[in-house]
Amino acid sequence: MSLARGFAALGVALVALACAQAGLGPRPVVAEQPFHVPTGPLGRIAVVPFYPTPELGRGMPVGSPLGAADAADLVATFVTDALRAQGFAVVPPSDMLGAFVAQGRPIPRLDQREAGALAAREFGASAVLLGKVYRYREREGQALGASRAASVGFEVTLFEAPGGRRLWTSRFDETQQALTENVFNAQRYPGGGRRWLTAAELARWGADGSARALAAYK
Repeated sequence: MSLARGFAALGVALVALACAQAGLGPRPVVAEQPFHVPTGPLGRIAVVPFYPTPELGRGMPVGSPLGAADAADLVATFVTDALRAQGFAVVPPSDMLGAFVAQGRPIPRLDQREAGALAAREFGASAVLLGKVYRYREREGQALGASRAASVGFEVTLFEAPGGRRLWTSRFDETQQALTENVFNAQRYPGGGRRWLTAAELARWGADGSARALAAYK
């Protein structure tokens, strides 16, 4: 690291420390909103394959090796893994998809009542998690120098099963910023904000934030 970059990094760290001592801090990873307290223990959660919104499709670059549906599936997998890491019993999206396919029915990505009824009956789930992916844009460049940052946006909502009552929702909407744009990024991003994340790394971070928020809610 050059002397100039070293002084710049030290300056950012000192500003962040001063802000922390003043009671300021980084914004939360996700924005969440509780709606109802579950009527019983939050047991097994069935994750429905996420819905790729039209907005997601329009934002994917032409010729991208990753399609909109692939991006939605990837985010659903990250959220499933994050929920398991927080100790939740989870029915993965692949099992939900397989159950509907076995019955000759399309997967109800946006219908919490239909998804919840099957999840409760087939898997003993007490809740279903539905998700929408709005944006999944890969960074342009490398970890130490990107011309455009990765950007990811998704929303997950928890519903009771089989009734379908909405319990809780969480939204992740992030385009990575440089440390020079916001000193609090040193405390927010994986790696301390010293490198540019891939879209997958950004999405995993958002999935972890959602799972942690749900664990605190329950």
